[in-house]
Amino acid sequence: MVVDFSPAAAAPPEGSAVELRSSKRVFPQIIERVSAAGGVAVIAFRDIHTIAEALRLVGCSLWSEVPEAGQKATGGFLGFRVFDRQGECWGVVKSQSHFSLNQVLEIENEISGEIVLVPWHDSLVVTIDPRAGTLVIDPPAGLRELNR
Repeated sequence: MVVDFSPAAAAPPEGSAVELRSSKRVFPQIIERVSAAGGVAVIAFRDIHTIAEALRLVGCSLWSEVPEAGQKATGGFLGFRVFDRQGECWGVVKSQSHFSLNQVLEIENEISGEIVLVPWHDSLVVTIDPRAGTLVIDPPAGLRELNR
């Protein structure tokens, strides 16, 4: 689902419980994945798997709890540790572009300081664990070398 947000609103993080509301119904949902850029986000919901299920949500408004005072909104994956499928740590997310629909994660190796740019794509970012603050990626061969 593509969602346009009000000015100064941010996309709720993965794992958030939200409501999709129409004039007649309320559909409680859990956010499985979010890819945000500017005031727009593409959101996948845990229990929506078919086009027929998605079509019933067309025209709905998304409602989410506002973070409590003093809590910082996540704003993405800054600070998340990034591992490949073999368990090797690539580093920590230092920046995440939010200025185009083609998002890129800037990952800094904590030991060498090397920066690697990883495009945000479902085929590359395979697991997100917000509680542990980790991402698992499945990079193509040569991605690290491409960044040098």
